Amino acid sequence: MTGLKRFLAIFAFLAGGFAAELAKPVYCSLLNVASTPASRRKRAKV
Repeated sequence: MTGLKRFLAIFAFLAGGFAAELAKPVYCSLLNVASTPASRRKRAKV
C-alpha cells in the first residue's frame, strides 16, 4: 500500500509540473546567449 501511495505522489508531482510547463513555458536565458555568434557577443568590462 505504501508503494502505491508513493507512486501516486510521484505521478501527481510530475503531472503538476508538466501542466505548469504547458500553461507557462520557461525559457532559459542561457540558450539565447549560447546560440548567438561569438562576434556579436559583447564582453563585460571589468
